[in-house]
Formats: sequence, structure tokens, C-alpha cells
Amino acid sequence: MSSVLCEISHDELPFPKSSRIQLIVYFLCCCSILVVTLHTMNFVTGYDPLDYGLIVTDYISIDVWSFIHTFTFVGLGFLVPGRMAMFFLFGALWELLEFIACNINFMGVQAIWNERFVNTVWDLYFNSIGYFLGQIALAMYVTRRRKAKAKKKKSK
Repeated sequence: MSSVLCEISHDELPFPKSSRIQLIVYFLCCCSILVVTLHTMNFVTGYDPLDYGLIVTDYISIDVWSFIHTFTFVGLGFLVPGRMAMFFLFGALWELLEFIACNINFMGVQAIWNERFVNTVWDLYFNSIGYFLGQIALAMYVTRRRKAKAKKKKSK
């Protein structure tokens, strides 16, 4: 897989006519709309259905939101490969903003973002898994397109 990722040209990436920055902005806007919509459910219903703890111990905190983290970073890994450190830093900064906003209760977010530190660590873990899975999906996508292109060329 890593050899495929190293050899990917810009033209082989999904949406080659769009800039990577433009794709990141569009994708993160869509993710933001999803997150805001899901958080709105908390205000409407009085509880956050995605805050359901699947595995919660002193050292493990996995809830349904963990999969939202994974989904977001799968998209980033697929659209912008080879930038793991940059996106890990982005995720860490986001978690820091959540922590600060929660501690100063910025716009009442404490009701929806109040989480234990162990959950923050697991969020970063799921971000990393998602990014890695996105790169795997991209490598499979490019490999499949290359095979189809070679097959088409061979049949001519």
C-alpha cells in the first residue's frame, strides 16, 4: 500500500481538477454541518444519542462519536494522503479547543462537550485509525483505476 501511495500522481487522485485545499474545505464544511446537526439533537431531545458509551472504563472511552471521528479522518486520508502529521495536529488542536471551550463554558457547550481526558485520547486514536483507513481506501481506488486503465489499453 505505501508504495502505491508514494507513486500516486495528482491526476490519479479523486477529483484531480479540484485543489486539495478546496476539497478539504468542502469536506470539512460537510462534516461540520453533520456535527452541528447531531449536536442540535441534544438541544431538541435533551440528550446526545451519540454520547452512548460502547466501552467505558478508567482507561477506555469509546462512544458512538468515536465513529464520527473515524469517518471524518477517513475522508481526509482519502482526499489528502501523506499528511498524517498535519491532520493529527489538526485533531489535537480541535480537542484542545473543545477542552478550553468546555472549561470556560463558551456558549453553553459544556452541556454537549464535557468529556473525560481519556475520551480525548481515544478521539485522537480514532482520528489516526480513520486517516490510515482513508489512505488504504485511496490506495485500493488508485490500484483499481490503474488496472482498469491497463486493461482498457491492452484491449485496444
